[in-house]
Amino acid sequence: MTIRTRNDLIKFIEDHAPSDSILRAVTHHNENLGFFTNLTVNRGGGWIVRVTSKFKRQWLIAVQLDERRKFGYYCWILSGEIPWKYHNNVKFKSQNTLYTGDYPTDYPEVENDNSTSRNN
Repeated sequence: MTIRTRNDLIKFIEDHAPSDSILRAVTHHNENLGFFTNLTVNRGGGWIVRVTSKFKRQWLIAVQLDERRKFGYYCWILSGEIPWKYHNNVKFKSQNTLYTGDYPTDYPEVENDNSTSRNN
């Protein structure tokens, strides 16, 4: 599978959700936050999707390329804050919503220099 569209991204999370609760939440409400060049200290880039259950519980789901895996990607629950300083728009200014996210004008604007992000 290759993630080329927002629908591909959401479908991958549905097919590989870390829990049944997240599977139900991703079908209830999801927001693609876009592509981040660095998700955590020892990991590369990937997408972050915020999913919300009908009871308003939220999770941040990270999806990252991993060619060693059968499906080419893996997903997990991202803990901590959203790493806005690594958001795609900081460096690449893409126009593709798969990379910019569903609501790019609502996301914090940060410099790509280890500065702290403004709260959303």
